[in-house]
Amino acid sequence: MRDFSRYVGIDIHKKTMTWVALDGKKRELGSGKMPMGALEGWAKKTLTASDRVVIEATGNSHHVHGILKAYAGEVLMANPLAMHDRTKAMRKTDRVDAMALAEALACDYVKSVWVPDEETRLKREWATHRRGLSAQLTRTKNRMRACLYRHGRDYTGPGILDEKAAEEVKKGSLPEMVKSVFLSHWRVGRALKDEIERLEGEFSRESLKDDQCLRLMTLPGVKAQAAIIITSAVGDIERFATPKKLASYSGLVTSVSKSDETVRYGPITKQGRSLLRWIMVEAAHAAVMTPGPLRDRYQRLVRKGKKSQQAIVAVARHMLELVWIILKRKTVFKHATAKYLVFKFRSVLRKAYGRCPQKAAPALMNAVMGWKACPTTSS
Repeated sequence: MRDFSRYVGIDIHKKTMTWVALDGKKRELGSGKMPMGALEGWAKKTLTASDRVVIEATGNSHHVHGILKAYAGEVLMANPLAMHDRTKAMRKTDRVDAMALAEALACDYVKSVWVPDEETRLKREWATHRRGLSAQLTRTKNRMRACLYRHGRDYTGPGILDEKAAEEVKKGSLPEMVKSVFLSHWRVGRALKDEIERLEGEFSRESLKDDQCLRLMTLPGVKAQAAIIITSAVGDIERFATPKKLASYSGLVTSVSKSDETVRYGPITKQGRSLLRWIMVEAAHAAVMTPGPLRDRYQRLVRKGKKSQQAIVAVARHMLELVWIILKRKTVFKHATAKYLVFKFRSVLRKAYGRCPQKAAPALMNAVMGWKACPTTSS
């Protein structure tokens, strides 16, 4: 391992940062606190190529990492969960936290996390925004229904954001103030729906430029949005040695407690990248509606006594293992039928460009399926 002259721990916040520098024998060489706006000037003046720096992963840590790596010899981003025990003390201050980070770094005890490149980070932010809009739209619809329920009403039409729903409420006997509240939510919901449709067009255009996304879209339940989210959440597939490693990263693996000969298995860990876990469960819900090995797997689990949601999670984990195979081996899902893929690619092309020439979807399907088919995607 490379030798460093100083080990610098930095505790970062939104507005301020606190740093402590130690030598190899954990003797303090300096410390200080400053506003975040002075970070680059401090790094340029203080850090050298013989410094090793550690920060904890938090909201603005990627921005800080990008600045520090230009001046320090090495910059690590520590996993805050793994560092929790070392930073937990009766006396809790920013300086104590920075000191704990620096001491762990000097002992080579820091469990660092992978730092994605800028393009991957931007895609993750884009995907997280899309998920947030979906959650916001769901909350708005629930508020609209709650508004009706409180006054003994309900809307049984196909969509509560349709023009018909607004017309029924306007012509109904509800108090004017209640109508105003409902229609306010309705307008917000329509705006959210329009924005989601616009974003889906952008996702579709981006996915058609990416070979990894096109390969993933041969999986049932995975369209343009899911493919973009999966590739951005996974990042560099080479960092996962096995499919189980990727499943563990998503939190879709079973928790286990083992002591001596006693072994207890519990629910999934839910530790890892929540965005990846969410999109895989969403994709699994769609995949089990499509005839094929994934649907057969789901039905087999239900027949064995698994609850529906447990079976969905099991299918989601299996799909994530298939994602590993597809990305690692640069292959496709061999069980996808031509009819299904033509339908899917036609939908993606229409969202991307507003139209789809008659032969465009079959040509795209033939090009994608012409790549090497996945040899181990059996049910």
